[in-house]
Amino acid sequence: MEQAIDSVRDLVDIVVLSVVMLCAIVGIFALVLWARDVRDDRRHSVVVNSPTPIFAGSGCGCDTNEPSHVEGPCVTLRVRRIRYWTDCATVDVESPEGRSGHIVLGMGSVSMHPPLGFVP
Repeated sequence: MEQAIDSVRDLVDIVVLSVVMLCAIVGIFALVLWARDVRDDRRHSVVVNSPTPIFAGSGCGCDTNEPSHVEGPCVTLRVRRIRYWTDCATVDVESPEGRSGHIVLGMGSVSMHPPLGFVP
């Protein structure tokens, strides 16, 4: 009887360890995909073509408050993160002076280099 109980406990231990290992592998895979996406986003830059509002903080949707400042034409901004929402896309940017914020694509006129959808 004790051998049967020990066998069941061993089987339960193996199943639990297998589930934990599978969850760890899936988590690591998701983390790698996220890190690759962030790295690909940072290969882009934004060139401002006309005065464009820059909103404070990270872009967390299409609803924006008052802009924190406006960037003028011919300014190149570093892209930190690109996010796609249901109704718009936001781009977290950093100016050459170190100010950070986000733009909402379609508000103002900007060009993405390389274009969205193309990463060398």
